[in-house]
Parts: sequence; structure tokens; C-alpha cells
Amino acid sequence: MSSKVNSLANLADDKARYELCARLAEAMNAGAFRFQIRFLRSDDAFGDVWIYVYQSHEWKKLHDYSFPTELIPSLWNQIEMISTRKYSDGWACLRSEHPDRVDFKLMFRRKALEGHLTSHLESFLEGCLFHGHHDSGQDSRRRIRFQSR
Repeated sequence: MSSKVNSLANLADDKARYELCARLAEAMNAGAFRFQIRFLRSDDAFGDVWIYVYQSHEWKKLHDYSFPTELIPSLWNQIEMISTRKYSDGWACLRSEHPDRVDFKLMFRRKALEGHLTSHLESFLEGCLFHGHHDSGQDSRRRIRFQSR
């Protein structure tokens, strides 16, 4: 893959992560902590993405938001990556596949996020969900052993 194509793919991934985290942060600041991200299938491709929030004991589709069509493949890759990790201290992601769609339930633990419900929540979410996407592996921390004298 050429570096130009690779950098365009990285840019699309960055935009997809930003769009998703901005939308989740907006809904979280309104009180929602459970989400369903639905990828609709048509002819072995994803045609659209719908986002639902769980509020007042029911799932509600976010009608005022449509995900940019050109970013859907990147969003798919990012959500798929999250779903392979499944669990974290602050969130869980479950995948369910159906003939006409693939659903990802993304559930956040309110207690783990209470200190981060600010205007910069989207940055925290991006770090929480996608913390390894820029890691080079060169800065791994090692346990330092101290010897008593």
C-alpha cells in the first residue's frame, strides 16, 4: 500500500473516531450511557449506520444525525476493533449479527465516567476506546526494581 493511500486511510479512521466520540459525548452529557450502533447491510456492503441511545427504558434512534457515507468503512473497522476487546473498566461492547444488519451494543459504566463529563469528554472517550491506535510499542513501561542498600 502506498504511503498516500495509507495516510488517506488513517485520516478517514481519525475522522470516524472523532465523529463517533463527539456523538457519544453529546449523548452522554444528556444522560445516556448505553448505545447501539447499527450497520445496515445491502448486497454484502454497509449502506447506512444508525445510532440508538437507551433512555427512559427504551431505545431511541438519533434521527438528527447521519454518519458521513464515505466514513462508514472506517467506522466499521474502528467499531470492530473495539468489539474484539469486549470489556474494559469503563465500558463493554457486544456484537450481534443478523441477516440484514450488524449491531454493536456499547455500554459505559456511569461511575467510571462521572469525573469526565465535561466539554472535553470526546477526547477522553477517544483515549478510552482507541488508546492503542497510535502506540508504537517503543514506550512500553517496565517495572523498575529498587535494591535496598
